[in-house]
Amino acid sequence: MFPALLLLHPERARSMVAFRERTLGAAEQRARQHGFAGAMFPWESDPENGSDQTPHSAVVLADTEIHVGADVAIAQWQYYLASGDRDWLRAHGWPVIRDVARFWASRATYDEPRKRYDIAHVTSVAESYNDIPNDTFTNVSVVRVLEIAAAAAKLVGEPPDPQWARIAKLLYIPMSRDGSHHLPFDPSVASHGGSDFGGGPLSLLFLPSLDLSASRALIDGDYAFAVQPVSPARAGSGSMNLVSRTAAADMSGNAGDAAAWFAANFTGGTLKAPFNVRTETADNNVGYFLTGSGGYIQSLLYAFTGLRIREAGLVEAYPPVLPAAWGSLTLRNIAFRGQHLDIRVARDGAGTVRLSRALR
Repeated sequence: MFPALLLLHPERARSMVAFRERTLGAAEQRARQHGFAGAMFPWESDPENGSDQTPHSAVVLADTEIHVGADVAIAQWQYYLASGDRDWLRAHGWPVIRDVARFWASRATYDEPRKRYDIAHVTSVAESYNDIPNDTFTNVSVVRVLEIAAAAAKLVGEPPDPQWARIAKLLYIPMSRDGSHHLPFDPSVASHGGSDFGGGPLSLLFLPSLDLSASRALIDGDYAFAVQPVSPARAGSGSMNLVSRTAAADMSGNAGDAAAWFAANFTGGTLKAPFNVRTETADNNVGYFLTGSGGYIQSLLYAFTGLRIREAGLVEAYPPVLPAAWGSLTLRNIAFRGQHLDIRVARDGAGTVRLSRALR
């Protein structure tokens, strides 16, 4: 939800990162209780004091599906990049980023024979894989946080912990033997054919907020291995992963697949009458799964446009993509670094899809 609000309603996005700053003390206490440094944010937090309120039935997620801590730090950094407010970063965002990095530095373990760092005993974002080593999405997210922490430290005039750069460089990221694509987890983890995310968690490497730095060959390899083999009809039965699959198709330049993944937002069975609210899965009729709606909006803001939030600005990370049946896509009143923009994706006279911006 946060990346969608960041460009459309930045004041609401700010309240989300402010919540994490306000509850940093509780996260620090929780890290100490688990034997680690820094801040360990809960899976589900008390809205008043930030204490862990995860139901006992899901306590394993609170203790080991800990990629959420990395997500918290990435959000702080994205808010800084979108606002350009270095004073805010120094006073508010930096303490959260710093303490999350400290947590990961204490959570990773060094494997001397292999000369690498590992993160063991985690629950994958594909939650049927529990107590495993080196979940790829978790480890990639950790590397991103450690890099963010080093960059933020320099901006606010603080010395970065040299361990952050060392761990980021040496943290093990599972890859295929030929290096053509990522593996979902450590090769020692046996696949049990679970249906989490319709083919595994690798599709989440394409989340716009993660903004994974990878070669075009690796992007295409990951898409062919982890995303393309799963039909939109199957993956569309769960609303959380559709933005990453739409973005994956766009990054690979496959407009037809991107259109099919986006259409699954409407045909997968997660959009429920009479109020058009989204549920987490097609067979779940409990509550409104806001994450799914946030992903739907992200598909329009980031996936089809190719836009990513970086230090250089709101950049076109890859060429925009427009489904064949669409005449154009216009995003109105996008907020970024004090400006308000209308952003349009349309075909030019030669049929090439191009992105244009206009100040409001």
